[in-house]
Amino acid sequence: MDIIACFNIGSTLKNKKNTFDWLKRAYGLGLNIRLISLLIFLSLLSTVTEIFGIGMFLPIFQFIRLEGEINALVSDSSFWQYVFSGFSYLNIEPSLLALLLISFAFFLGRQVFVYIRLVYKAAVTQSIVQALRNRMFNGYIEANTSYHDSIPVGNLVNVITTEANAAVIGVMAPIELMVYIVMLMGYLLVLFALSWKMTLVSVVVLILASRIPNLWIKKSTQIGRKLVNANTLMSEFLVGRLRSPRLVRLSGTEIAEQNEFHQLTQKQRKHAVLGSILQARTEVAMEPVVIGLSLTFLYFSYTLLQLQIEVIGLYLVVALRLMPVVKGIILQWQSVQRFLGSIEVIENRLKVMKAAKEVDSGSKLLNELKENIIFNKVSYRYLANDRDVLKNITIRFAAGTMTAVVGPSGSGKSTLIDLLPRLRLPTEGRIEIDGENVEKYKLKTLRQLISYVPQSPQIFDGTIKNHILYGKVDATDKELQEAAHLAGAKKFIDLLPLGFETLLGEDAIKLSGGQRQRLDLARALVSKAEILIFDEPTSNLDAESEELFKQVLTRIHKETNITIIIVVHRLA
Repeated sequence: MDIIACFNIGSTLKNKKNTFDWLKRAYGLGLNIRLISLLIFLSLLSTVTEIFGIGMFLPIFQFIRLEGEINALVSDSSFWQYVFSGFSYLNIEPSLLALLLISFAFFLGRQVFVYIRLVYKAAVTQSIVQALRNRMFNGYIEANTSYHDSIPVGNLVNVITTEANAAVIGVMAPIELMVYIVMLMGYLLVLFALSWKMTLVSVVVLILASRIPNLWIKKSTQIGRKLVNANTLMSEFLVGRLRSPRLVRLSGTEIAEQNEFHQLTQKQRKHAVLGSILQARTEVAMEPVVIGLSLTFLYFSYTLLQLQIEVIGLYLVVALRLMPVVKGIILQWQSVQRFLGSIEVIENRLKVMKAAKEVDSGSKLLNELKENIIFNKVSYRYLANDRDVLKNITIRFAAGTMTAVVGPSGSGKSTLIDLLPRLRLPTEGRIEIDGENVEKYKLKTLRQLISYVPQSPQIFDGTIKNHILYGKVDATDKELQEAAHLAGAKKFIDLLPLGFETLLGEDAIKLSGGQRQRLDLARALVSKAEILIFDEPTSNLDAESEELFKQVLTRIHKETNITIIIVVHRLA
């Protein structure tokens, strides 16, 4: 990128297509024209007040040079005629103190506008990050099961936590670029007013010099994408290993895992450092150019142009103020390139999530199961497979009965169960509840009729009460107690010092396998759903816990009219 591109609102905005693309991206990530305009307007106010503050240096220097002789000042400088008129209008006696106070007031006003802009920008940035993370999580929750199957958890964690923040920084960078451009144009106007010849030469030199970082800026895009990939690999690795410390330790692979982790952190460090090096090169390269131009101006303004000392001094002040602005323009463009990879990842993920959103095609309400559930010649095939997992399956589950679906591992039993609540849709055939295709029922009412107990209880960090009431927060204390009793969990809960207020921790690792399962069963029962599905309920239980589970299951069947479906690989 070079300075001349900045006069056309930066290289990102140098034509209508690029401007439209950036606005489209900004809007897609949560920005809008009002926010952008307000940030630029605040920047304009701060720039104007700063220019007036700096501009006051000229009459200050002149006042000092002519030792406060007002008549000499007015006759020597047309600018002082306006200054004197302003003082007369305000009925203030011209003095050095008054000039300094006015200049200070302008600078103070500038700082106020800068503060407002920075605070507003921070609030806007974090609001967009929050909204973007919410959209990502909502999109994941609302996506279909096939999408969930295809996305590694670590990958998604990285996108929501790291890349979302980086993407917003990247999409905000062009705004900062425009802010710097506003400042640049303001400073250049002052410089042209002071000496258009030297300023014209300086602009040409700056244009040529600003091409120096071009290669580094292009490399920033590549480094940014590599860093996104390194962050993704890191998150995937962490999520997998942090959930399996026992497997690692009992397999004796601690050293191997540590070495792999160290390689991942080394890759992260390498790309992060390279990005910082490229940014540092950009910062260092431009400062000598601006300083050199300032010193060159000092020499020629004195030897050739014969400018007054106050004009030379003001020119140098403005030129030196220009240095961080030029550097800021280049660094912001570099930020656009550096975070482009994160923006692309976020855009792609949102697009895929939107396409994978679960479709609720039903319109009918389902309040109860009266007669039966029928799988009528149902087949199912995963997208990545070339053969059916289920083929022409016909099953009837009568209301109020207990039925076991038996088959070896990998035979499609769990897939069959996923079809009932429409977590998956049959490739062929249909599923009926009381003679009506389940696809005609609204998803919410269909799923409210079903409770599910997985093979491995999925317990979030919280209290026992929190877990049992998950999905049924409006249940009464009586319903809570009854569900725990029916599930055979109340006895061991009452033995705990804090009872239902006992903190479980992640996955409730302090409870036995049988206790976790009975606790999860209480969660399924408190909703009073008419269909209760168990997926391999005894596969992780010892003989004693399995026997206790059978007793609980028998009691549920006798004391309620719940339709029970049990998926097992063998009948016990």
